[in-house]
Amino acid sequence: MSEERSGANRHGSMTEYLNGFPIVREGLAFLGSCEDEFVYLIASITEIPAPSHDEFERGEFVREKMEEFGFPVTKTDCVGNVLGLLPGEDPSRVIVSMAHMDTVFSRDVDVSVTRNGNRLEGPGVSDNSASVACMLLLGKVLAEHLPLPHPVLLIGNVGEEGLGDLKGARYFCDNVEKYDFDGFRLNPDNLVFLNIDGGWGNLTHAGVGSRRLRIEFEGEGGHSWGAFGCSSAIHGLGSAIGNIARIEVPSEPRTTYNVGVISGGISVNSIAQKAEMLLDMRSVDQQALTQLEQKVVESLDCAARDTSTRYTTTVVGDRPTGRISEKSELVQGLLRLGREQGCALQLRSGSTDSNIPLARGWPAVTMGFKRSENGHRVSEFLYIDSLVPGIKFALLCFGGLLYDLY
Repeated sequence: MSEERSGANRHGSMTEYLNGFPIVREGLAFLGSCEDEFVYLIASITEIPAPSHDEFERGEFVREKMEEFGFPVTKTDCVGNVLGLLPGEDPSRVIVSMAHMDTVFSRDVDVSVTRNGNRLEGPGVSDNSASVACMLLLGKVLAEHLPLPHPVLLIGNVGEEGLGDLKGARYFCDNVEKYDFDGFRLNPDNLVFLNIDGGWGNLTHAGVGSRRLRIEFEGEGGHSWGAFGCSSAIHGLGSAIGNIARIEVPSEPRTTYNVGVISGGISVNSIAQKAEMLLDMRSVDQQALTQLEQKVVESLDCAARDTSTRYTTTVVGDRPTGRISEKSELVQGLLRLGREQGCALQLRSGSTDSNIPLARGWPAVTMGFKRSENGHRVSEFLYIDSLVPGIKFALLCFGGLLYDLY
């Protein structure tokens, strides 16, 4: 970092310093009047169904927008991630930003968007269509000023939600060195991630790890009267759930569990031969998560023994833990920039695309740049008046990375 930039970082206003660069100054002016385009782009993205593992159509739209907005290099990888590279002069730092394209809603959900006063309403309108639109508009601003001080790689990624299990982020991080952007290749030692997801005011610097299991019980089954006494898969499953519910977990590091889905049996007067559940276990600490899973296995063993049933488990989700220090230059710089904008960012833990780079020891945070409510519900909505202030703040955050302020 130059002496001038170092001085600006330590003593002066970061915002004033960044406004001295045309990328930021002209970008803020453009974004100040982008509300209509922003709203239209969000609605267009939202109304393209994109359940996890089925994001192709939305991905095609995102790639077309990248090309329309002047991204010189775009590509779609083999899992469906859409990547757009904005070249930079100094590849010793490459700024990566992921915004996941998938939603929690199946294709049979009506994803129409309506505008109701200050509210933009529709399933997935905030999580995560607004973030994808924010990423694209930031790219449109940056594409006007190529080459950038550092390369910027923007990614509309797949499989973040639920049983998507961070598929897109995982694939990208596992294969960083294999990507070829017209001769430019990535060095994993040079990457810094500012991913876009969540709500205004949150700075996610720690990844909540999770283990998700499908647990299937089997019993003898039979007629509820004639075969009474034969083992029941449902009884085994119920006993297991009861055992799991009595597991004590630490509050620090925070560790949780939840049986979210159960199914089984064929009729009220049949002893069930098969039954299953989906179990979610989470912790900010990998060791605590491992210990919880051991207790769950003990609970399952006990239930199977007590009910003369048997069970099998299948891992359907495995998200690693990881964190970047609160004292890191990246986190402290973003916190300071937030204070200058009158926004006291709250440090938090979460399960986001940043889990994957954080688990590899790479610098990564996830931030949201809009206000919304009712996430993961069909009644989801965002506040339109938060969009322009949010994306302008996002540009400042990216500017700090481009000009080495943190």
